Amino acid sequence: MGMEKRLVLAIVLMMAVVFVVNMLFPPPQPQPPPGEQEAALAPAETIPTPRTEDVAPEAAEIAGEQVAAQEELEVAALSQPRELEPEDTVWVYSPLYRLAFGERGARLVSAELLAFESLAPDTKGEPVQLVPPLAENFFTHQWLVGDDTLDLGLASFEAQPTELQLGTTGEPQTLTFFYQHPRAPLRLELRYTFQPGSYVIDLEGRLLGVRPTGWWTLGLGAGLLSNAWDPEGDYKANLAFAAKGLEGVKSQKVAGLEAGEGANLDGPFDWVAVRTKYFAIAVVRPPDADAERRFGGLLITGLPQPYRAEALASFPVGRDGSFAYTIYMGPLDPGQLSAVGHELDQVTPYGYKWLQPILRPLAGAITAALVWMRNVLHLSYGWILILFGIGIRIVLFPLYQKSMRSQMATMRVQPLMKEIQDKYKNDPQRLQQEMVKLYREHKINPLGGCLPMLLPFPILIALFFVFRDTIEFRGVPFLWLPDLSRPDPYYIVPLLMGASIFLLQWIGQRSMPQTNPQMKLMMWVMPVMLVVLFLNFASGLNLYYATMNLASLPQQLYLAKERRAAAAQPALANPKKPLNLKS
Repeated sequence: MGMEKRLVLAIVLMMAVVFVVNMLFPPPQPQPPPGEQEAALAPAETIPTPRTEDVAPEAAEIAGEQVAAQEELEVAALSQPRELEPEDTVWVYSPLYRLAFGERGARLVSAELLAFESLAPDTKGEPVQLVPPLAENFFTHQWLVGDDTLDLGLASFEAQPTELQLGTTGEPQTLTFFYQHPRAPLRLELRYTFQPGSYVIDLEGRLLGVRPTGWWTLGLGAGLLSNAWDPEGDYKANLAFAAKGLEGVKSQKVAGLEAGEGANLDGPFDWVAVRTKYFAIAVVRPPDADAERRFGGLLITGLPQPYRAEALASFPVGRDGSFAYTIYMGPLDPGQLSAVGHELDQVTPYGYKWLQPILRPLAGAITAALVWMRNVLHLSYGWILILFGIGIRIVLFPLYQKSMRSQMATMRVQPLMKEIQDKYKNDPQRLQQEMVKLYREHKINPLGGCLPMLLPFPILIALFFVFRDTIEFRGVPFLWLPDLSRPDPYYIVPLLMGASIFLLQWIGQRSMPQTNPQMKLMMWVMPVMLVVLFLNFASGLNLYYATMNLASLPQQLYLAKERRAAAAQPALANPKKPLNLKS
């Protein structure tokens, strides 16, 4: 069972307890009324697709005079890697990252994020590496002209300079790659501009010496290298290519593709990306760029290696032969992603698509609150979660107290409700009218006993995704817990959480005016089921929920005392007599 399904089941069970308690003496409810690669990479309707009859004459001229067909180029075929000549590597050093570009194809061959340590067993303690071994097409280029493809992935580029050093501040620095076709005036210039203290890189390209036509493609590698404590689980659940366009975010998990199997995401797109659980490399249309510069589509093809797929993103070249995009290469931090523009923060999924409009802002607010508390109090995130759980219970104290008193009010008028039900059992419309009248006379809200108790559940659901996807909690230890984003290896916190649920139910049932066999059974079964479901959840989530339950004990004891006092009063027999409950 997947983690999200386990969460849904856990929430359903907890909500069941809330409703069952409130429905020990239920009021009656009113009855409801009755193709080819170029075709696969073609853009969507908003971007005009070049017709064959428009492209063919120019393509023939370029292929015959200025740019030879691919098999005639002095570029080694992809199927002959052994004949490739040695290449130089260009390094870019920054306090945030260490990048390496190969001069063959001007491709990205290494991307280390120095602020984050790998948690994977084979590379634990080393800087996070995003580019998997033998990845050959990260940021490589192809030119599609009619039926011809000029693949520059193995072309020899010249780099200037051969090394860059960036600081945390200062002016941006630029790395330029040049490719000159050996027998034609075709020249390609690629300019990477690195911003100090940022994971953002500006990419500008220029095609010179020929008339630009057709489409250009950019390689997005063969996926990312996982740095999680369980790499295979990360690949299965999180490694995916994604793109955002007019219809929202589309994605394709790499684990869902067999070798040679293709998947096509139709654009137009404002950004395309490849991501794992905590990191991503994305290429984004600059906010001030024309809509015509959107990506046309994303073609993904499964590779023979496990959890590997090759992706190509298509985009148009301007009439002057230029193109410009923004690259983000770093952690899935909502603030930094949002700053890039075009809602890049949506590259991180939050549960089911229909829930994302609610969960995303709620999870963002909770994350911001936790980070703010840590910066202000200078405590570890474990203690912050404990304080947060106590704080949530204090904030919800008045609503929870109102809920319990609403339940007691419903129980006190139970004889009156039974009398009305018996009297008007054959007249549903009159029954409903009399029940509404009873509620109004005694100031009872039939839903007041359960709705306030449901408020913690959206927070719990949001925290599930916060701990699952938020970079802030990655690898953060607390006491015996090695990582708040991972399950408790000793199962202490889930067992404590289950014990707190049992204790709360036990106290509540002792104050009930009568014994209910179903509730007694649930008191024993419910904690066990929730412990089983929560065992593999993040230990931070279990810590928060256990803390919130334990913080509820004083209030539960107080309300149990009040419930026993209310139960000692005689049941109401006069519907005109108001209830004598504390305000």
